[in-house]
Amino acid sequence: MKIALLNLPFDNNYGGNLQRYALIKVLQGMGHEVDHINLHCSYPLPWYKYPYSIPKRIIKRYLLGQKNVDVLLEKHNKDIRKIIDANALAFYEKYIPHTYEVRNVSGIKKLLNSGNYDAVVVGSDQVWREGMTHSIGCENFFLKFVPDDIKKIAYSVSMGTNKNEYSAKQTKKLAKLYARFDAVSVREESALKMFQENGWISPKAEWTLDPTLLLSSDDYLMLIKSRKDVRDITTGKIFCYALDMNDSIKNELNSCDLPYVVNGLLDAGIVSIEQWLNNIRCCDMVITDSYHGVVFSIIFGKKYKFMGNARRGNDRVDSLMKILDLGIEKMKTISLSFLNSTIH
Repeated sequence: MKIALLNLPFDNNYGGNLQRYALIKVLQGMGHEVDHINLHCSYPLPWYKYPYSIPKRIIKRYLLGQKNVDVLLEKHNKDIRKIIDANALAFYEKYIPHTYEVRNVSGIKKLLNSGNYDAVVVGSDQVWREGMTHSIGCENFFLKFVPDDIKKIAYSVSMGTNKNEYSAKQTKKLAKLYARFDAVSVREESALKMFQENGWISPKAEWTLDPTLLLSSDDYLMLIKSRKDVRDITTGKIFCYALDMNDSIKNELNSCDLPYVVNGLLDAGIVSIEQWLNNIRCCDMVITDSYHGVVFSIIFGKKYKFMGNARRGNDRVDSLMKILDLGIEKMKTISLSFLNSTIH
């Protein structure tokens, strides 16, 4: 079967890139041909906001003490773009079979019309979280643009939180799109109840693993070894991967006896995906506020401490802990069975 895979637009996110890599690898192993829809979206600041943006950042950083606010954000983003392209984009080009670049729904429609695809799979990651869908709109992550004669499958989609962030009007509209799916699975158990409350009942959703958990540590070790500049810099140390560095995380690090290496959100793309994986593999312990930081700690058998991140959604990690109680191998069997039975 020829499959087009849709998830969040290309960026330098470690988990996002690795989950698409893992799902493609699994589907290829089942004998399918897979193309990732190479969606690129930029979100430039509207021109009318420029006169106010820098003064607001100065106030936040220097008067309100919000040290993580970047006053010259646009300039710095431009400066690191080349480095990001050399790492995240290099990984994408090497390991992710993909379509030509598209920037909107019209572009996706054209490639579907010319690509002779049998199915479109959406997922994994937070593709059904309202606040994450602004690139092409929530309705299009529910595959509104896909013709009736092409299979529509959602694999391990995430709402990101255990609360419905859609309005009542949106929820009702999305129910009609949900009903067009041939099969749906979710990454968080809480979504099963939410779907029932939303009236998204057919097809019945199943609970499955994040794609990264479908592969073994050996699969990721192959990635690490494929890049010659990867170094063992965290051996005997704590590795801290913080999306939102705060005083709680700093205090946790300062209370530890071991030295530590910090890799934060602003480092994403500068530190290669392979190096990031190796930082987790080699360390003595991981401290993180990231879902995939916890996932890869589990994959590599590392001690870890999750620092709750309510803004990004703690429910994702709560659900992951329930999976550990059930047994990852059992959930892996369920997840692979879902893919095998729905994509054929």
